[in-house]
Order: sequence, then structure tokens, then C-alpha cells
Amino acid sequence: MTPAPVPDAAALPEPVRPLVAAILTSLDDDKAEEVMTIDLAGRSSIADAMIVASGRSSRQVASMAEHLRERLAGMVPGPIEIEGLPQADWVLIDA
Repeated sequence: MTPAPVPDAAALPEPVRPLVAAILTSLDDDKAEEVMTIDLAGRSSIADAMIVASGRSSRQVASMAEHLRERLAGMVPGPIEIEGLPQADWVLIDA
């Protein structure tokens, strides 16, 4: 079963709403394309939400990832892990 996209952060559990809102704002500021929020609450033991977005180039994708790291630094406990940043043809951020 594929989780349905969530139209906005208000449909997510209260503790993750500020984080998801910050991510969506950052992606919007960076002109991300095809942004989709997937509600995983109650479906996964490792995440409450997944956000998927596209960029027009690897340079834009790398920039979006760096901006997200900066924005989320004070919002999440522990390190923010980023995979795929050197090539930036895809990037995964675990926050």
C-alpha cells in the first residue's frame, strides 16, 4: 500500500508539524519542483513523514540540501545526515 500524499503539514502529527513546515518553506524558497509530503505516522517506526522534491540541476539540488541543513540545525536533536551530496544527482537528508 502506497501512502497518500499529504496536502500540507496540518494533517501530520503535532510534534512534526514545525519541522515539516520549515522543510517545505525552505524548498519553496529554493524553487524546488514536484514537492510531495508523505505521511508515515503509524506506518513506519523510523519516520513520521517523508518529503520528496526535485530540482532542475545537480547544483540546485546541492544548494537545497545545504540550505535545509542550515535551517534544520537548531530544530532537530543530533546530527543531520546527508547522503549523495558530492554528485547531487540525488540527495537524501535524514533529520
